[in-house]
Amino acid sequence: MSKGHWTSDEMIDLLYGLKKRDRHLEECEQCARQWKALLERHAQHAAAPSLPSEFLAAQRRSIYTRLGRVPQHAGRVLWAPAIAAAACVFAVVAFLAHPKPSPPPVDAADAQFLSEVYSMEQSAEPRAAEPIHALFEGGR
Repeated sequence: MSKGHWTSDEMIDLLYGLKKRDRHLEECEQCARQWKALLERHAQHAAAPSLPSEFLAAQRRSIYTRLGRVPQHAGRVLWAPAIAAAACVFAVVAFLAHPKPSPPPVDAADAQFLSEVYSMEQSAEPRAAEPIHALFEGGR
């Protein structure tokens, strides 16, 4: 609380239970008038609006008819996933149906070269061990 009169913020805090009431509000006539005016405004705003029942019924009917209608853009939106799925299926089929190129023909010299390279690759012994074999084979 301020030293003098209550501020509007302090009265709003009291209205919503964030502040405790003290004696100043009962003793000060100016603050008591402001408090009473604030309570009256709050009651006016908190009261239910006075609308005719015909207006509310028409509003409800309007909402119900709008809920029953399908939006115009809904048809296009529903087809979008189906079109995307069809495009994916088409791409997969086109990829799988595409003929694979046949390997070029291999002549005898290339076949011999490839078999030597393959046998060297499949050998468990490293190439650096070959000179050692020559040492042992020569001594026999």
